[in-house]
Amino acid sequence: MRYIGNKTRLLGFIRRVLLRRSIRQGTALDPFSGTASVARALKRWGFAVTASDLMEYAYVFARAYVEVPALPARDDLPCIGGGRPADLRSLCRLLNRLEPHAGFIYTHFSPEGAEGAHDGRMYFTPENAARIDVIRGRLHAWRAAGDISRDAHDLLLAALIEAADRVANTTGVYAAYVKSWQPNAVRPLRLEPPSIVNGNGCHAWRKDALELVAAHDAVDLLYLDPPYNTRQYPGYYHIPELIASGWFEEVPKLRGKTGLLPDADKRSVWCSRRKAEAAFEQLLATARCRHIVLSYNAEGIIPEASIERIMKTYGVRSTYRRYRHTYRRYRADSDREGRQYSADKVSEYLYCISR
Repeated sequence: MRYIGNKTRLLGFIRRVLLRRSIRQGTALDPFSGTASVARALKRWGFAVTASDLMEYAYVFARAYVEVPALPARDDLPCIGGGRPADLRSLCRLLNRLEPHAGFIYTHFSPEGAEGAHDGRMYFTPENAARIDVIRGRLHAWRAAGDISRDAHDLLLAALIEAADRVANTTGVYAAYVKSWQPNAVRPLRLEPPSIVNGNGCHAWRKDALELVAAHDAVDLLYLDPPYNTRQYPGYYHIPELIASGWFEEVPKLRGKTGLLPDADKRSVWCSRRKAEAAFEQLLATARCRHIVLSYNAEGIIPEASIERIMKTYGVRSTYRRYRHTYRRYRADSDREGRQYSADKVSEYLYCISR
């Protein structure tokens, strides 16, 4: 999934730093898991990971890619036409062949939605919006009836969120849609079977970071990847949040030109220039762990001097180190006439200390 702050391209850098500091195994806590790219990698590297985030779609990714121990067996899949699909790949093919159905996403996030509901939001083509509706509805119905295991359901839901993102008519975030159809948006939505890392002992939560950290003792690694700027994720990823949460028990009230969701419970203090530094200090004062690794962007709102002061206050000063990796910045659009980026590279830092 296209995502601000995604660390997939930085996994090698993170791995090298962990090995350099002899952090090789044990328990790991990731309270800002996002799309779960680092949490999944930590699981693959042999850690027992607990991943958490405020966002519902992030919880779905943590469930699917961190907590689920193995691909579901045939008995965990629903009966269709008198038999069960052979595996998750077969089930994805069946879901991809469902007849599109115009529902909530079609009504509110495609230009052919209900008259007067919005001003022609072009997030998805009508065909793809209707495909999201029918697949999401089928997953909900199977789970409500007990026809599919929770693990299989969450793996397929994660696959649907990622499939929708691949055909979303956006520049990478959902704060706005493009006013003409992009090449990716006109391709048909297709679920792809997710790949997971086998392994037990991992968990997923949807909790505030401080609440999660306070609930865990004797953690080997606390990996922190908080928001680093003032952009609140609920407003940038409201449609993945909506797909993850569903609209079956209670129809959400959308607002604004882009159809935003109520988000008071999902706004992060880490996106506030006034509150982020205090939140960081409170988190470290609460944490009970052997190693702390903070991933933070060079353009972050917490000053580097504050990061160093806080980490040295709550760790062994002599173990404090900062590691830098320079990479191509996240781009929501491309250079075009009248708009070029002067600085296309940015540095990511890993601030490390031991207790």
